[in-house]
Amino acid sequence: MSKMRATFRQRIGWEIHLEPFLYKKLPATLGWSATLGSLCVLLFALLAVSGMFLAMYYNPSPDKAYQSIDYIMNEVALGPLLRGIHHWGAGAMVLAVFGHLATVFFAGSFKAPRELTWILGVGLFLATLGLGFTGYLLPWDQKAYWATVVSANIPRDIPVVGGVLTQLLLAGDSVSGLTLTRFYAIHMLVLPALMTLLIAVHIYLVRLHGIAEHGQEEPASPAPSSSDATRLYRFFPEHLAHSMVVFAAVLAIILALSAWGRIPKELVAGTVDESYLPRPEWYFMWIFQLLTYFSGSTEVIGSLVLPVAGVLLLFALPFLERSKFLGMANRPLATAAGVAAIVGIVYLTLTGFGGARPYGNTILVPDRALTPTETLGLQAYVKHDCAYCHSIQGQGGLRVGPDLSNIKAKRRTVDYVSAFIKNPQSKSTWSIMPKYDLPEAELKALADFVLGLDFDHYDTKTITKADVIKGVVQK
Repeated sequence: MSKMRATFRQRIGWEIHLEPFLYKKLPATLGWSATLGSLCVLLFALLAVSGMFLAMYYNPSPDKAYQSIDYIMNEVALGPLLRGIHHWGAGAMVLAVFGHLATVFFAGSFKAPRELTWILGVGLFLATLGLGFTGYLLPWDQKAYWATVVSANIPRDIPVVGGVLTQLLLAGDSVSGLTLTRFYAIHMLVLPALMTLLIAVHIYLVRLHGIAEHGQEEPASPAPSSSDATRLYRFFPEHLAHSMVVFAAVLAIILALSAWGRIPKELVAGTVDESYLPRPEWYFMWIFQLLTYFSGSTEVIGSLVLPVAGVLLLFALPFLERSKFLGMANRPLATAAGVAAIVGIVYLTLTGFGGARPYGNTILVPDRALTPTETLGLQAYVKHDCAYCHSIQGQGGLRVGPDLSNIKAKRRTVDYVSAFIKNPQSKSTWSIMPKYDLPEAELKALADFVLGLDFDHYDTKTITKADVIKGVVQK
């Protein structure tokens, strides 16, 4: 029996490869945050397995994709649980990879000799986002379609090659069935293969240079005796046990969300809905919101300059910060920059969700009969989707621009308001409102409606967008 065991251990390279790998000592100062790397690998494996089973029932074609999701959710045994694991697991992996990257940054563990380890980590983060980007088109619903339209057209701003890159990504000039097939192939074949390669090399470098410079690593050794086992911290069993505890907790949350949570479902792609506001998955919401702060010729700053500069900065970080100091307390400037970046991302994400709420379906007006001119202005308000930026008494709009109920208090005239609508920059150099070169009568009517929002002397009345379109506004 011992001879058979020795033969087996020799065939799998136990003494040369596996034993040093499993029993390699790690810094005793490692905390639970060091398990994030292992958590990322385990979540990737979970997503790979669940994705394989989902692929057995999914049909990547425009006329079958949406229906195949319904089939998985309603007909396949444990289908909702399976899709839930994949959906919520994807979000968990984005959080885990981001958390792992942030932990390494704040610890300063990206410095020599771990420069390449950090660069591969950044590459893994981008590949994870790529999996998310290609994955949320696959349900082929409104959210998937329009968020992809917006995101995939961002490369068009790149000089010279922008149009070609967009065509390569979309497999044509616009989102179509070919785009769905291409995204499916990238999501199922290209990116998982790339992730597997990057993870393998990343783990090799971590094992070569250690997890973190919190202490001097001790040389690898075989299984120690029981007398010194209590003071050792090795990859196996101590670190792996910690990692499995964290993974079990995360998996329990994912299973709970899969069983009792609701995966948002929207109408099939191509459904006509004029009030629909495209929004991506939550992990892209911050960059989507960033785009709203730039328009016209400055749009390229939000769509390309800032994101590309951020990515390049991440890759160059080990070569920019050359000091030997580690940890947060010893690197106040780096810590402040990291905290500011996270706060900015969280703020943009929250404001993005705030702007994603339904808008424009109801309109607040004074509780009185509107004049004919005010009625025309109300119709123009709906026609030109003014609620995309403006609310009335804090209701009905997205609150990007000023509340229109405040305009009367500024004692503006009809001529001033109509001129402002036609060319905002002629009245305020800093205004980001686009120009509306409308007929003079429509401008006057819209201005009259805005100045008629007098809630100091009248109570409020709520009317619906549908009533405005039907011409029923006096009830």
